[in-house]
Amino acid sequence: MPLFTPTYIVLAALSGVLNVLIALYALMVRGMVSIRQIYLLLCSSFILYAFGAAFEKASTSLEAVHFWTTVQYAGMPFAAPLTLLMVLELLGKQDMLSRTGKLLLFVIPKLTFMLVATNPYHHLFYRELYFRQDGAVRSVDFVMGEWYVVHGSYTSGVLMLSFLLVLFRLLKPSAGFKAQLAAVAVGIALPVSASLAYLLGWSPYDIDPVPVVLCITSGLYAWAFLRADMLSILPVARDTIMESMGEGVLVMDADWRLLDSNRSARQLLPELDRAAIGGSIRELGLPAEASAAFHTALEAPGKPVSFARGTGDSTAHFEVYSAPVQRGSGRSGGHLLVLSDTTERQKLQEQLQRMASLDSLTGILNRGAFLSGAAESLAACVREKRPCSLLLFDLDHFKVINDTYGHETGDRALLKMVEVCRQIIAPGMLFARYGGEEFILLLPGMDGAQAVQLAETIRIAAEQARFDSADGRPVQIRASFGAADTAPGRVPDYQEMFRRADHALYQAKEAGRNRVILADRN
Repeated sequence: MPLFTPTYIVLAALSGVLNVLIALYALMVRGMVSIRQIYLLLCSSFILYAFGAAFEKASTSLEAVHFWTTVQYAGMPFAAPLTLLMVLELLGKQDMLSRTGKLLLFVIPKLTFMLVATNPYHHLFYRELYFRQDGAVRSVDFVMGEWYVVHGSYTSGVLMLSFLLVLFRLLKPSAGFKAQLAAVAVGIALPVSASLAYLLGWSPYDIDPVPVVLCITSGLYAWAFLRADMLSILPVARDTIMESMGEGVLVMDADWRLLDSNRSARQLLPELDRAAIGGSIRELGLPAEASAAFHTALEAPGKPVSFARGTGDSTAHFEVYSAPVQRGSGRSGGHLLVLSDTTERQKLQEQLQRMASLDSLTGILNRGAFLSGAAESLAACVREKRPCSLLLFDLDHFKVINDTYGHETGDRALLKMVEVCRQIIAPGMLFARYGGEEFILLLPGMDGAQAVQLAETIRIAAEQARFDSADGRPVQIRASFGAADTAPGRVPDYQEMFRRADHALYQAKEAGRNRVILADRN
């Protein structure tokens, strides 16, 4: 075998080996971005082409030549569309082609591979394949078939488009990464130039130089990406940002299937640790309330959806909203689900609500909260056609307690009265501090007689209660009550009831205090 032939075989095989090493290095780089996936596929096509060319050159029969040619074309036709996709990703124009458009790029390469594999039956790619002796060098020659022209035109056109896209960007004054873009442009131009030289008969002994120069092309691409840190910093930055976020983030595709999640999301919803990538919302094993909230959020992007899990003190509150990930021309490429733990915020809101509705000293309703609740209770009594009564009472001689024992003891007297009432009143009764030493009770479902009976129970219990002043002296409390009710079948009027109860309280005080008086309905 002449010296040139083994030299070519070694160079082609070396190109394949170097492409394998470059691909392995890219494979081991942390993270995953689309440009790296395309680059690995491109390297794979180069590897098949280079090794196929090396073994084809070493073949001694036309059957072996056809087999290794088929191996070459399992990779080589796909290199051109993969190069175009890589360039589009590199230039940020990945949305220039729709998903269907990208798939259509591979129709002619697939047909080319099938036609090469079955060429002995139809001769559409090679009309004839034969050995030709050129001095001391034996090479494989062929007569082009119709599809060879289609394949060559398509491959050249796609590579030329890729080259022009890079060149136009390179010529822009504001273009960044000029050295990297130049390397990519040269990497595209090399195999195009080598292929042209081969077709025009300018290569030595009509040997195809493309498999050899593909090693240089891969190296230029790898240098460009690594120099721009596209294969390392971008995925690391993504991981750092995603994993350091306090909010949980779930990446969903356009069909609402899980693609990724960060650490916070898995901590907030431990079920995600066991969730399979690619699973739908129903398949993630999430609690029903979380699945429902996710579904609602995906249906209404940008609108926060709240849900809770757990019961009692262990209840955790969450909020989730979705943000669409748009591709070109407004097409949806998927969704981001952002999950926040709102438990502390919910507790703070509940605490603020309690502070706004409760009396700061006694812990019972204040006047504003009572009036709001009273309106709802009276409306319910109207709907259910039930009676309703109102008790208004205050501590007798409260000013004397303050003057004699001090204001701290006065506060204790109010607290003791609240303690007595709480032991007697039933759920559904609205109890509030109306102001100063005055208290009010709304009694839905009770008529005047029942209200008086309840008031007497509270009055007696208060009179029997004892507590010590701040300086240890025993203190007794008494209270006067005014009661008012509504006639059966009559719509209760709060203002009218309050005026009558207030007048009855005044009468109780005038009559000697420590007593209950029911107001007339007239």
